[in-house]
Formats: sequence, C-alpha cells, structure tokens
Amino acid sequence: MKKLLLLFCAFTLLLTSCSSGENSSSEDKSILPKTISYLYPSVNLGTNTKNTLTYDGNKIVSSISPISKVNFTYTGNVITKQQLFDVDSKGLETKDMEAEYTYENGKLKTRITRESFTTKYPNGQYIGKTVYTHVSNNLISYIDYKVDPDTKNETKISEGTFAYKDGNLIEDKNVRGVVTSTRTYEYDTKNNPLKNILGLDLLLKETEISNNNILKIKRVDSDLPNSSIYLTSYIYNDKGFPTKQTSLAGDGKTVEYEIEYTY
Repeated sequence: MKKLLLLFCAFTLLLTSCSSGENSSSEDKSILPKTISYLYPSVNLGTNTKNTLTYDGNKIVSSISPISKVNFTYTGNVITKQQLFDVDSKGLETKDMEAEYTYENGKLKTRITRESFTTKYPNGQYIGKTVYTHVSNNLISYIDYKVDPDTKNETKISEGTFAYKDGNLIEDKNVRGVVTSTRTYEYDTKNNPLKNILGLDLLLKETEISNNNILKIKRVDSDLPNSSIYLTSYIYNDKGFPTKQTSLAGDGKTVEYEIEYTY
C-alpha cells in the first residue's frame, strides 16, 4: 500500500515529547515547512516533485504537487481525516486514498485506510484497520487488520510494537505470520522539519517522522540472512532544521533520494 501522506512519503513519526539534545532552545512554533521537494537520481526510483504546504495557524490544510493533493481535516486540535487525490494534466482530481482516525484519552486509538473507490465500492474496495494500545509512555502495541468491504469482517494480518526514547521511535517490531521484522533507529539532535505541525505527533508511524532526524535505520528480517542498513545525512539552517537530506539505499553507498525543505 502506498503512503497516504505524499508530502512525507519518502521518509519517516512525530512524537509529543521534546528531545533534550541541542537546539532545544529554538522552540519557535512558527517554523513550518512551506515546500518539500523530492529528488531522485533515477526515474526508476521515483519522480521528482515539489509539494507546497498550506496552513491555518499550525494546522496543516493541504499539501499540493503537480500530480497529487492531500487534504487534512481536524476536529479540534487532532487530525481526524486525510484524503489523497491524484491530479491529471488537466487538473482533474480523483480520490485515491483516505484515512480516518479515532482517539481515546488524547491518543490515537484506530486508523482506517480506504483505497480503490468505485460505484460498487464507494467506501473503498481495499480497507485496512490498525488498532493501537498505549501500554506506557514509551511503548505502544498495535494490530493490523484487513477488512472485507462486503461483509465488514476483519482478518488479522500482523501485529507489533513501537518503542520510544526521548520522543523518538527507537524500535519497530512487526510480526506477520512466521516472519518477524525489526527496525532500530538512531537520530541526530536537531529539529525534525515537521515537528511544529499540530496533530502529526499523534499519528505515530504513519509518516515515520521523529522528534529529531533519523541518521540510521537497521532492518533485520527473520527470513533473510543479512540485515540492511539505511543511512541519511542532513544540511541544517541556523535554527537547527534540515534544509536538505540525502538518504542512501540498503547498500550504504547509493543515493536513493534527496529531500529539500524551505520554511
């Protein structure tokens, strides 16, 4: 399933707690990304695109590129819906995906995604559901389900846990059948470019955004002999926010994509 949040699709979990690292003094909540551009070294890896973000205060309203548009709906200060539209060369918008969120005690409880909207399936042919349990401030468990669009029956497809430290995801463990996949994360001490967008801190791993910026991801799959290492480097502005990030593929050498930010 493709990422719903195209403006964040190439990377990355924004969490509510603040890091004690450097630049903690630069808590200027008005710093928000105005554009996010994705650059790929090869057309086989992706299409270069520039997303323009609009806001109502610190609430994100939309992210628009020449080929897509994402609209955000808030209830109070929490995001309760996202809708992704494909945009053709004539500007015609076609809904591609949507996600709806429910909360309990101010924390994310469920996420329901829908894809492939047709006359027969106006609410989506492909439906996924994730249920979260907040075990503690630093540990969240979840179960992923596939939902039958006709019967509404739910079938469990995987389960896992998120572990956090200093407002950053440090481990993501997922079990699907007999296969266990574990990702561990290392971070810098700078500001994540999306940290001031209201409500994203509650969406957990949907965008893999962190309080700080991911430097290294190690992935270990129980059915594969070797682990994969993904490295990312950054250029920062004087406020400690990235203006450019370069992410390498699993071989640790090949540039997979670059992202540029303006504020």
